[in-house]
Amino acid sequence: MNQDLMPFEAEAVAADAAKCEAQRAAEQHEREAKAAAKALAKVQRDQRKAEEDIAKNTRRWKREEKTRAKNDTLTAQCGINWYSRRRDAGIFWTHCRSCDQELIYTDDKNAKPQVCKAAKV
Repeated sequence: MNQDLMPFEAEAVAADAAKCEAQRAAEQHEREAKAAAKALAKVQRDQRKAEEDIAKNTRRWKREEKTRAKNDTLTAQCGINWYSRRRDAGIFWTHCRSCDQELIYTDDKNAKPQVCKAAKV
């Protein structure tokens, strides 16, 4: 519009232009606020997920530690006799029931067995 406008028309056009600019600015502000809220929600969701993962892993590690302590067995072999004991249990064989030799417990699967000195009858 390159034509000259009358003062009252110019005011109306300026008012319309100002109204459109204000509406555009409001829409832009609304989009930015929505994007900021979305980003904040994502950060909070990620933080909550990380906390839940930490809590889940802590429970898992405690459960595995308890299971490991319960199933952590040591073995001793005297001749053909095998003896086992749990590290956390207090009841186990201390001496061979055949030769009364003190037992050596180990968790090594390739440990050489003790020689049983049982009385041959």
